[in-house]
Amino acid sequence: MGWNRRGFTLVELMMVVAIIGIMAAVVAFNALDVLPRYQLHAAARDFSSNLRRARKKAIQSSRSVRIVFDQNRNIYSIDGRTVPYRGTLESHYGGGVCFGFGMATRSAAATSSRLPASPITFQGKPRRVSFNQRGLSNAGSVYFANRQGDCCAVIVSTSGRIRMRVWTGKKWR
Repeated sequence: MGWNRRGFTLVELMMVVAIIGIMAAVVAFNALDVLPRYQLHAAARDFSSNLRRARKKAIQSSRSVRIVFDQNRNIYSIDGRTVPYRGTLESHYGGGVCFGFGMATRSAAATSSRLPASPITFQGKPRRVSFNQRGLSNAGSVYFANRQGDCCAVIVSTSGRIRMRVWTGKKWR
């Protein structure tokens, strides 16, 4: 009787393990590059959702709902309730997420204009946006950035429309 020749040799198995290891390293490296951008987009999407919830609450309860910004502490509050609920935008989302412009060079509200003086353009001291019982609000925008220079903007119109825009490096989309 001879050896049964079915199966893989140790050398073949080691080659497969080495190839899988190289592929995993490449994927992990690319994921680390994308992670800060994902964290920034998550912060802007969450903020947009919170604005929509505040608008809905104002309409349903027939009263005004205010969102107040504290740029120095890197937080905002909705009807006195701090967001994020623990810590700051940066500690909650990571990646250096904060109120800022990143590498954006033009306003998200009007693409031909320069950047505003502050990443929070709503009026008042402290800066705030309010939705009334009809869902209308004061117009303005909030810019979010990360430490890689990426930027997102959330824009609110007087009609209560909420839009999110992303800086691509040359223009807003």
